[in-house]
Amino acid sequence: MNDREKRDFQAGLNAEIDAWLKGENTRRSFIKKFGLMTGLLATSGGILSPWAENALAQAAVDLADPASPLGKAQAAAMKASTEGPADGSAYRAAQAAKQFTGATLNMTYEAGLQALDPRNFSGPVWEQLTGIKSNVVELSNPDQYSKAVAEHIAGSGAYDVLDISPAWTPSLADGGVIAPLDDYIAKYMNQADLDDVHPLYKALPTYKGKIWGFFDDGDMFALYYRKDIFEDAKLKEAYQAKFSKALEPPKTWEDYAQVAQFITDNLAPNVYGAGHFRKAGSPGNQFDFLQQYRANGGILFSDDMKAGLNSDAGMKTLTNMLAANAASIPGNNELDAVSLWAAFLQGKVAMIYSWPPTGRMAANYSQSAKAINFIPQSSIAGKVGYAVVPGNPEHATGYNKALSADSKNAEAAYLFMQWVTSPPVSLARVMLPYALRDPYRLSHFKSDLYGELFPSAKEYLINLNNSANVGLLDIIMPGAQDYFLSLDRMCTSVWAGTDPKAALETAAAEWDQTTDRLGVDQQKAFYTEFKKLPGASADNTVEKLGLAVKL
Repeated sequence: MNDREKRDFQAGLNAEIDAWLKGENTRRSFIKKFGLMTGLLATSGGILSPWAENALAQAAVDLADPASPLGKAQAAAMKASTEGPADGSAYRAAQAAKQFTGATLNMTYEAGLQALDPRNFSGPVWEQLTGIKSNVVELSNPDQYSKAVAEHIAGSGAYDVLDISPAWTPSLADGGVIAPLDDYIAKYMNQADLDDVHPLYKALPTYKGKIWGFFDDGDMFALYYRKDIFEDAKLKEAYQAKFSKALEPPKTWEDYAQVAQFITDNLAPNVYGAGHFRKAGSPGNQFDFLQQYRANGGILFSDDMKAGLNSDAGMKTLTNMLAANAASIPGNNELDAVSLWAAFLQGKVAMIYSWPPTGRMAANYSQSAKAINFIPQSSIAGKVGYAVVPGNPEHATGYNKALSADSKNAEAAYLFMQWVTSPPVSLARVMLPYALRDPYRLSHFKSDLYGELFPSAKEYLINLNNSANVGLLDIIMPGAQDYFLSLDRMCTSVWAGTDPKAALETAAAEWDQTTDRLGVDQQKAFYTEFKKLPGASADNTVEKLGLAVKL
């Protein structure tokens, strides 16, 4: 397919999705004929990249040393699946699924490291237990949404299990792309497992009183900092003399920029105070902006659904972000998430905030897997401390496992989802060194086996739990991706020199256009539901609601 065909298809697909979001009729013939002709939609067997085809040639399940904490967790998952307890969700799912031996499940996963778990561990183990095979369909994060919609419009039945962002649940549920799980849960699940999910995440798969998936990834931002630098006697004395306060992990964004600048002034070029992934789309500035903006008292939408971005809170947020940039490692504004990790691991940055794999990488645990060979060995192992991000940290994206409403193997697909997210199996998965699935169950945070993965693992888990207690959720409503892209463009334009006030005005106008396009009344209804969720705002966190989990 040539570039023109790709552009034509994408333009048509965007128009179809807009119509679908608004509940209007879509041109199924366009999606089906043009999409299948050009190969942009999956066939009934799914599409695999050449890399994926090679990966499927691996015959053995990726099991760790039985004496290691991971090996013990994997053994416990196998035992729970084969021996019970009989009322356990893992056992009930594995036993019930044997009636579907010979079936193949097509499941979407984000391309790259995310797909290694179902390829190397959970998929092969499930096949051993049940005789059910799996095809892992690798997609970019945006395509995990758009292609699920396109396949539904085409009626292809190409997918069985969908990995989706919680932000997409309302639109995919209303559009008939995903199916509710309540009947299956009543039939097969030990429902006590639902109470094992941290309160911030527990409600994310629910919508209009039904359950539309299983939460599967605690993508909580946390602050990671160099203890050896923050505990340096000379630096502590100098900071106290200059600012009349102790040098410690910052609790406000003003303190964050001040601490970062102090460290840069005293230790650069050997070490800089901070670093951030500021490059557009890598993965995007929206996560950082949203966590600071709401911690600063910013509102997303007014009562009449006008964007609240162009405000004092918006200006304060961009001002703080610019100050942090100035205190950061050279090239800060062109860093992506991986290059930021590399700078931190090589000892060039004193503190960063990012996703939970940061802690595993800093301890050199992740690097024990060959799949992480693009990440350098950590030069700071044993020197890293953990803290809650100033104000309120963002739960940035995350994943639910959802059942495709068009699945030709719906019950088998559901049973896989129940099994893979059950407490013993999910623990083994979040402990995989190459995994990008992060702890989300209370039993994960309390796990003695996880706590043995590296010397400070228990402190790491406690901080992830504490961060979730005060964490904020991404927007969960139709058009979320468009709102996010506007914020990313806004921030990168400011880094390039655009006046922050003008950038906020532009972003607010784009938000209003998105809201108008999708329908003000419809968007208001979705936003009203979102605001009820724990973590929807700084005034409605798990902690503020009296639901905080204390470890």
